[in-house]
Amino acid sequence: MSKLYLYGAILAGLVTAWCAGTVIGRAKCMENVANRAAVNSQQQIAKKEKINAEIYRTGVRDIRDILRAKYTIAD
Repeated sequence: MSKLYLYGAILAGLVTAWCAGTVIGRAKCMENVANRAAVNSQQQIAKKEKINAEIYRTGVRDIRDILRAKYTIAD
């Protein structure tokens, strides 16, 4: 009878370890995804800043503003 309790305790320990590992693994995965999304957002913002600086410096801004005022997505 004591062997049955020992096997049950070992099984319960394994199940608990598996559940804890699953939770920790999911948390790490979500952290990695969030970090990658933040890095991608920062890269996109940097690219937009560079492009906008170049556009405003070259005088294309006036043409963009005129076209944006004249035509909208609804048109």
